[in-house]
Amino acid sequence: MAIIVQQEKKPVNWFNITIIAVFIVVLFLLMYFIFFKKPELVEVVVPAKLQNLSKISQAQLDPTPVVNELNQYFSNNTNQQISIPTPGRTNPFQPF
Repeated sequence: MAIIVQQEKKPVNWFNITIIAVFIVVLFLLMYFIFFKKPELVEVVVPAKLQNLSKISQAQLDPTPVVNELNQYFSNNTNQQISIPTPGRTNPFQPF
């Protein structure tokens, strides 16, 4: 008769598996609340100075009325019109 020798199986450590599973669940919940949940509970209070800055940053500036006023001033005094120069040079490869 043959003798069968088997290795003894190590018992499963359920405590360590439970701790690791709880850690992974908490990690995923924390990531969800940090990155994906809308922060509806936090109210953002903007100081009054920043509210004024947002109004200023949305202002549209148009230089044509200023140029027209300057043209009228120069046309009355020296008979010269102000011309708005075009940016850049006509030939960019020409030396200065």
